[in-house]
Amino acid sequence: LKNLSSLAPFSLLGIIGMLYTAVAMAMRYLGKAYHVPTGGKFLADVPANLQPSFGTTGATGVLQPSSFILISMLSTAYMAHFNAPKFYTELKNNTLERYNKVVSSSFAISIGIFALVAGLGFLTFGSACSGLILNNYSTKDAVMSFSRV
Repeated sequence: LKNLSSLAPFSLLGIIGMLYTAVAMAMRYLGKAYHVPTGGKFLADVPANLQPSFGTTGATGVLQPSSFILISMLSTAYMAHFNAPKFYTELKNNTLERYNKVVSSSFAISIGIFALVAGLGFLTFGSACSGLILNNYSTKDAVMSFSRV
C-alpha cells in the first residue's frame, strides 16, 4: 500500500463492531441474561463448561503463574510499532507533539475498550470465560450473535 487511507473504512467498521460488542455485553450483564442464581434467559442454551462459575480465589488470582499468559497476550495486542513511521508521515500537520497526542489518545481508548470487554466478560461468566468470550454466549442470543459476524 502506498498509504493507509484505503484501510480507513475497514478500521472504522472494526471500531463500530468493538463498540457494539461492548454495549451488547453490558446489556446482557446488566439484564442478568446469564445470571446463575436466577436462571438467566439464555443460561440453559450455554454448554455446562461455559456457564458462569465464580470461585473464592478473589484478587489473589492475579498472583497465580497463569496471569503471565494474560500479560503476554496484552503485550502482543499493540504490536503495530513497525507502522509508526508511516503513521507519522501520513498524519496531517505531523508535528511530534500532535503525533504523541494521537498515539496516546488512541492507546487510551483501545485500553479502555479492552478493559471494559474483559471486565464485562469476567463479571458475567467468571472463571468459565472462554479465550474467545463470544463462545460463552448462547447461539440463540440474537444480540450477541450479531457480534460474531
